[in-house]
Amino acid sequence: MFIKKAAILFIINSLVLSSLIPMHAASAEEQGLPKESKYDNYGVSASHPAAVEAGMEVLENGGNAVDAAIAVSYVLGVVEPYGSGIGGGGQMLILPPEKEEPVVYDYRASATSDEEWNEQSTGVPGQVRGLAEIHEDLGLTPMEHLISPAVTLAEEGFEVDYLLWERLEAAKPRLPVEELPHFFPNGQTIEPGDSLKQPELAETLSAIQEMGPRAFYAGEIGEKFTAAVPYIDAEELAAYEVERTEAVKGELENGTLYSASAPLAGVSVVQSMLLAEEMNIEETKDNEFEFVHIMNEISKITKNERIKKVGDPEFADVDVDELTSDEHIKELASQISLSEPSEETIFDEEREHDEKTDTTHFVVVDPDGMVVSATDTLSNFFGSGEYTSGFFINNSTEQFSEFANSPNAYAPNKRSRSLSAPTIYVEDERVIGIGTPGGNRIPPVMAQVLSRHLYFDEPLEDAVDAKRFYGEDDVLYVEDGFPEDVLGDIARAGYQFQNRQLAVYFGGIQALELNKVNGAITGIADLRRSGLWDAKDLFKWSEFFEKLFFVFFILGIIFPALHLLHSLPWFKSKGESIRRQLEEEKGISVLVPCYNEQGIIETSLKNMSSLPYQKKEVIYINDGSKDRTFSLLNTYLKLKPSTKKPLQKLSHKRVRGVYQSELYPFIYVIDKENGGKADALNAGIEYAGEDIVVSLDADTVLTENALPKVNEAFEDEDVVAAGGMVHVLQTKTKNPLKRLSLRHANFLVRLQMFDFLKAFYITKISLARFHALAVISGAFGIFRKDALLEVGGYRSTIGEDIDITLKMHEYIAKHVNKKVIHLKEAISYTEMPETWNDFFKQRVRWQKAYIDCVIHFHSFFRKTLFRKAVSFFYIFESFLVGIVSAFIMTGFFIANAIISPPESYLAYVLYYLTFLLIFGVVYDIFALIMNRYHGFRFRWKDIPSLFVTILLDVFVYRFALMYIVMHGTIEYFFNTDWNKVSRTGRNYQTETKSETSPAA
Repeated sequence: MFIKKAAILFIINSLVLSSLIPMHAASAEEQGLPKESKYDNYGVSASHPAAVEAGMEVLENGGNAVDAAIAVSYVLGVVEPYGSGIGGGGQMLILPPEKEEPVVYDYRASATSDEEWNEQSTGVPGQVRGLAEIHEDLGLTPMEHLISPAVTLAEEGFEVDYLLWERLEAAKPRLPVEELPHFFPNGQTIEPGDSLKQPELAETLSAIQEMGPRAFYAGEIGEKFTAAVPYIDAEELAAYEVERTEAVKGELENGTLYSASAPLAGVSVVQSMLLAEEMNIEETKDNEFEFVHIMNEISKITKNERIKKVGDPEFADVDVDELTSDEHIKELASQISLSEPSEETIFDEEREHDEKTDTTHFVVVDPDGMVVSATDTLSNFFGSGEYTSGFFINNSTEQFSEFANSPNAYAPNKRSRSLSAPTIYVEDERVIGIGTPGGNRIPPVMAQVLSRHLYFDEPLEDAVDAKRFYGEDDVLYVEDGFPEDVLGDIARAGYQFQNRQLAVYFGGIQALELNKVNGAITGIADLRRSGLWDAKDLFKWSEFFEKLFFVFFILGIIFPALHLLHSLPWFKSKGESIRRQLEEEKGISVLVPCYNEQGIIETSLKNMSSLPYQKKEVIYINDGSKDRTFSLLNTYLKLKPSTKKPLQKLSHKRVRGVYQSELYPFIYVIDKENGGKADALNAGIEYAGEDIVVSLDADTVLTENALPKVNEAFEDEDVVAAGGMVHVLQTKTKNPLKRLSLRHANFLVRLQMFDFLKAFYITKISLARFHALAVISGAFGIFRKDALLEVGGYRSTIGEDIDITLKMHEYIAKHVNKKVIHLKEAISYTEMPETWNDFFKQRVRWQKAYIDCVIHFHSFFRKTLFRKAVSFFYIFESFLVGIVSAFIMTGFFIANAIISPPESYLAYVLYYLTFLLIFGVVYDIFALIMNRYHGFRFRWKDIPSLFVTILLDVFVYRFALMYIVMHGTIEYFFNTDWNKVSRTGRNYQTETKSETSPAA
């Protein structure tokens, strides 16, 4: 069975490294989606597990990415009341399926209609209306269903995490603690792990769920809001409008970057990436200081651009195309200091000292490939700190500039500038939705992460995990744990640096990547802000299969390596080397089933008649041959009727006659009706007169030492069965106990010869030492007759050799100290198929026999799996590693080969070929060494042929065997025929000291 498992070994290793793809596409009815969903996958990335769960549930129930995003947004307002909520707003980039560019919905809070700013802090909230209009345009699932998860969480509560506690604790001085008993029970901040219930918020959300935006902008909720914010009246609240805008676009070397429209910071993110490309940032991959310095200088210059030129496009002239043009980017690049930190030059001394780490970002991908990247915000954590109807109120108008000539100067109904930058990156074969909170660190953090990923080829996860930095003038703020050697270079370049130990200071990237070729989704959830992501079970299953493949890979290495080691002479089992002094020969009955064996019968007869063993009988069982087999037996043996009587203990087909040879009285022929090989062997046992029974295939030739070695082995009364050593008949020479030859063997025979060398000199030796030998070769099997009778003889099956061996193990389980052994000194030769057709028929039959025994002996295996070595190796090595893994991994491999681009397989192919050469070649060479150790050598002229055969074995033959394993397994359940292999008809000459030929 080693052949089957070894053929799969290298496939397992390769497929562990290859990407995984969906094997089943859910129907439109199953998904609840429009027909022909493009991908069988979807995912959500957000900063809280409850939001991810809500989004995934919407997608699972047939909603699209917009539906899921709405559910996520509402849930985040409940579980992260500090970062977003219905008292604020946001911006959402939506890339519909098959569209080249995203659509943008801006629902950020806007200023009031007052002509004077008067230090107003709160703008008109846009969250509820924005999500409603997005749903009206693009949603599929009823809105009330999308708000339900948020209502449930607010009403029934959820477990407070550390970040919520920390934010509440930090904001406590500016919050109305006495009005917030659910956040501050008895005046103390609610502890992590406690359950937070928000009944007032649940009531508010239920009203919106029932009445839609009208409940917020015109109903009781609106009345309470205007009461809390007197400078916003009911008319202004009702008049809020959502803006549909265009994303800022930047053409990068390998893809297109789309980011938030003005007055958000999308311009800064796109400019940063274009500048990084212009400055050849990829050249700093191995010089962290240069990367830090250049990215910091880019951050400063894009920040200056933002402050000077970006504001609400409805009120300021913002030429986005000009700001991202090649000419302008080249001009900005020329201003970047390459050696030392520059001073910031801010328009009219205007500065952005935004130390806030506010907002929340999330990404959604649906089965149609729609991608949503959205950032919601209250401006500051908990916004203005004002609280009404269960939610906090934004402080967005505080973000206006104090300078009248700034593009961000206050104006009625204007939206203030924001650092938020929801972003989508598009390549031919993938889409990435990405974003982060973090105040004025958002653009530089986004640029750092994207540059490492796109230009350094770092995995997105590694790019997100890398330590971050942010600079102002000559001060560089670095994340705790920043590399010490880089800090030294920074100091020498003229920087001062300060550690920022608060994890959320540098944001929290949330991202999803969609592979447009195979639909695979991978995600990022920044641990700096307790992020989380999830994809349909496909990805979770892919993670499971990666682990499963790894287990199979390890097993696929451990088992062959174990056998290699265990077959060495130092690991001989007790009694294996004992040579007993024989007092007399034991009686041996040799059984040779014959069915249409006219092509090989003469060779067999010459061998049997010439064996130098006296106390033997040879019984040929003619099992209803339809050719000249029986006639030839009569011709060569001169048959006469015999009085030999059966034991009448085993059943079999009717025997038409029993005959004895006049020329060789120890040779008998049983002529019977056809019943198959098992039936023929049972008939032979019935007429066998000796205590030891040897079963041979008709094409098996025994050497002169074979039966004496059997006699010697069975001096041990505990031995109940044994398997002899089998070589390939086509390699037999005049010296059958010492030399092999490839002279008359074609390449198919030579490949099978390597099978036998590895199976017999490595695997069988090892398994026999473990008392786990599951297959005694049908070509040369030896048994005590009383054991055969006790187990009921052979079962009618296509796998007699495996079946009877396992029956012997069941017998051994009931008889203490009994054993099955491997006789490597008892040498025989058997003919191998010389055509691919015959080879295929033979190996498929072997595989069907194996499956038959898995099914038939499943109860024995189950009961003794960890008590009997034979069960352990049969199930774990042969079945799991040799068969189950072949189907699973080959299926994934074929699907990947069809769907995934060839370049994605380059590394896999190189690794696979290397592994094949190293492990496959080593195993073959080791088999030759063990063959030589046990006394058999090839001619020097055979060395080139052996080398070529090894290469064919490694690169061709094992794939044929793998196919046969799968084909035979499947065919077993439809066809249990055993397909007789045609014999060559070649007259192989036996070489023994007492060779005589049968009479003609």
